[in-house]
Order: sequence, then C-alpha cells, then structure tokens
Amino acid sequence: MVFRLVPLVQQDVNNYFRNDNLEVHVLFIFHGATPKGSSSEAFQFDPGSGAMQFKGAALPYLLAGLLGVKPREYEVEVSISGTPCKLTYGDVIDALAKDINVLPMNGTAGPISVYDLSEKKDFERLKKDISDAWKAAGPVAPPAIAAGDGQDDDEIVAPASLHIPEMTDLLGIDPAVYRQINAALTSGKQHIMLYGPPGTGKTTLARHIATVLTGGKWTLVTGSSDWSSQDIIGGYQPIGDSSVAFIPGVLLRRFDRPLIIDELNRCDIDKVIGPLFTVLSGQQTTLPYRLNIEDTDSPQYVILPESKPSAKAHEFAPGPHWRLVATINSIDKASLYQMSYALARRFGWVYVDTPRDTKGFIEAFLRKEQPAWPGPSAGDPCPLAAFWDAINSVRVIGPAPILDAMKAIQAMCMDAEFFAVPTTRMKEALLDATDMVLLPMLDGIVMQDAESIAGKAIEVFDLDTGQSARIMARMASVAV
Repeated sequence: MVFRLVPLVQQDVNNYFRNDNLEVHVLFIFHGATPKGSSSEAFQFDPGSGAMQFKGAALPYLLAGLLGVKPREYEVEVSISGTPCKLTYGDVIDALAKDINVLPMNGTAGPISVYDLSEKKDFERLKKDISDAWKAAGPVAPPAIAAGDGQDDDEIVAPASLHIPEMTDLLGIDPAVYRQINAALTSGKQHIMLYGPPGTGKTTLARHIATVLTGGKWTLVTGSSDWSSQDIIGGYQPIGDSSVAFIPGVLLRRFDRPLIIDELNRCDIDKVIGPLFTVLSGQQTTLPYRLNIEDTDSPQYVILPESKPSAKAHEFAPGPHWRLVATINSIDKASLYQMSYALARRFGWVYVDTPRDTKGFIEAFLRKEQPAWPGPSAGDPCPLAAFWDAINSVRVIGPAPILDAMKAIQAMCMDAEFFAVPTTRMKEALLDATDMVLLPMLDGIVMQDAESIAGKAIEVFDLDTGQSARIMARMASVAV
C-alpha cells in the first residue's frame, strides 16, 4: 500500500508553502490481504512508534519505506523568514525520514528506510528488501472465519420490515431523506442511489441501509477510474500453468448480500456494471465467457435475475437479500450524467443535501459532543456557520469537512467558542482550519467567487489587515 505525502514548508508564522512536485511516497508491505473494509476505511499510523492500526486493532506490516520520486538535487525557491533560499528534494526527504519511525513485524523499531527511485541501484535494493522480507515471513496463513464476519456461511436474517429508521448519530440528514428511502424500498425499488454534495454522510447512510436490511452482511467497494466489468462482474484471468479461467468479480463472489459501491461516479459506470442492465430489469443475461474455455460447446456463464437454490455451475443467481446501494457526488456533474438513462431508472434516487440550518447543525454537534454545554444565548453570532453559508453559495459542501475544521480549531484553540465574536487565538485557528480543510474543497472556483468567500470571512471572523490579506491570497490561490 502506498500513501502520498505532500509536505508544507513553513516560511514564516502562519505562512506555508506547498508544491506538489515535492511529493514523497510511503510504502507499506503487508503479509497477505489487509482486513475487510480497508479499501474504504482509514488506517492509523503513529510515526513516533511505527505502530499501524486499523479500526483500533494492531495491523502488522513486513516492511516500510520512504520513496523518493524525484532526484535529490531537484530544487524549488522558498522564502524563510523573508530570506529567499533554495530547498532541495533531498532536504524534504531527509526531514521526513528524521521524523518517521517504523516497526516491522518481527523486527525492531527504527528510522524508516529511504529509497531514491530515481536511482536504479536504490530501486533494485527496494525490490530485494521486499523479497527478503516476504521470504522471511513464510507462507501467508489463510484468514480465520469468525461468526459475523460476513463469510459465506453466515446466515442473513431477513428484517421484519423494509423500514429504515433514522440514524440519531448522523447529524444533518433531512427527514425527507429517510422518507424517500423507505418509499423507494416499499414501492418495489430494490436498488438505491444516494447522491448529493461531498461530505453529507452518503457512505454512512448506505452502510446503515445495508446493515438494517441484512443485519450487517454486506460488501463495500470504492469506485475507481481503473475499473472494468472484470472487477465487478468478472472475466478471464490466468490461474497458473498457462491456463485461463473465468474468475468472478466482487459482485458475483458475494451475490447473496448488498453490494455498496461508494463514489460510483469515479468509474465508467455503464462500462463497469453494463452487464447488469438486463438483470436489473428482471431478465437473465449471458456473459461472453465459457464454463470450459477450451471447449467451444461449453455453456456460457449467465446471470439470473432471481434467486435459484439449484443453480448450475455456469449460473450465477442472486440471493434474496442482494441489492445495489451506491453513492455519487453530485459536485462532479460530468460524472453524474455519464450514467445512461437505461441504468439510472433502475435505481431509487435519493438526494442527500447539506443541512439547511448550518447554525443549528453546529449547535447540535456541540451539544452532542459536550452534553453539559449550556448552548448559545439568543442573538449570539456563529461566524463559522456564516462562512459555511458563503461557501455553499458557491460550491455546496456537506457537514463532514466542517466537522473536521471544528475539530482542528478545538485542537489549536482549547477555549474555542463557536458562538461568539472570535478572539485573537480563535481567528488564527479559523484561518488555519480553512487552509487545512476547506481550501482543498474549493479548488477551481472562479476568482469572483473566491473574492466573495474571502470577503465574507473577513467580515464574520473580524479579521485585521494582515489576516485579511492572507485569506484573500489563499482564496486566490485556488481560483481560476
């Protein structure tokens, strides 16, 4: 698994320089597949101890390395405390390596190894180190099958009804969303499409729907531009000894439970799940693959539209609990509308919008986080909500980035007050959180909109001249 690091260079107080050409990669080699759900859930890595965790459990790895993707002598110009100077890619690598420790499986903690991939000798050294670590670890043990982990022998208990209750922990969801989901299900729509701005809770909602309908037995994958129908449906693949056979994709391997496709708009939708068109309309479809590839008279694989307990070897039949639950970010309208009408009409579409009352949402979150909080007084301002409204007038974003910004503000300003005129410390925290979380969401807005958002920040955050210049420059940097 490879992670991207894009460092920020501190040139002065609250002045950071970013250049994507200074990007560095971090490679982790695991002993076999990572846990279920790791294609979409976050990993936790402690660069101090070198420990890796997934969902709170230790996740050992065989080897980790810092990968340089440019020559060490590559340089950029920066200004440190007002003095122009050169910064080399080697300086960046060395600084990162100094601050990252690793703890490989069956090894000892120590500084992360550095590999300069612009040098052939380092590339060969990396390959040798990976091979040596893999050989030393021995064969990969088969995964243990535990009750409730979603394996084939898990029994899916049908719900008493198709009613999806509201999630009390998921704030900011309009009650209309649940009404529409339940209306779609009870009116016969088996498949649900949740669409709307990023960060509105669509993925959490999709998992909630699938969990209610199956007791937690579902599969989740995240869309990718690299997908083809082989990834979802299946196709011919080498199986050793120069042989080729049909290998089912993720859907046909788990055809007895819901498949959640998160961010479906990332892939070429019609191409990836096109073979399901006929099945979704209640007819069987024949795949261009034979049961026995060497026998021209061998039957071709077919996908049946309904459950069939006595399905033959070349037949894939959905279980009674199978359905598609997908999410789409409507901010990318080009991707949203690449889905053909023929496929779109087979889903129940539910729009998951950002909260109408941004101030009320922030208050609800703070009450949930701090039950003893007395709440705001009548007439107290909420600068962050006003700023969020200004952003939404240009590009709608959901609550998730706002919550990230609030948590960052609380980390930087221990006495943060969101319903008050910002103090000096609070102003700096608001600006820093904007840089960290909200600016990336605004990349590509037009200059006029950038100036409008910056003007609103200056007004509601009560910024001084220097801070005003900073927010104007930051907004201009993401505008076109």
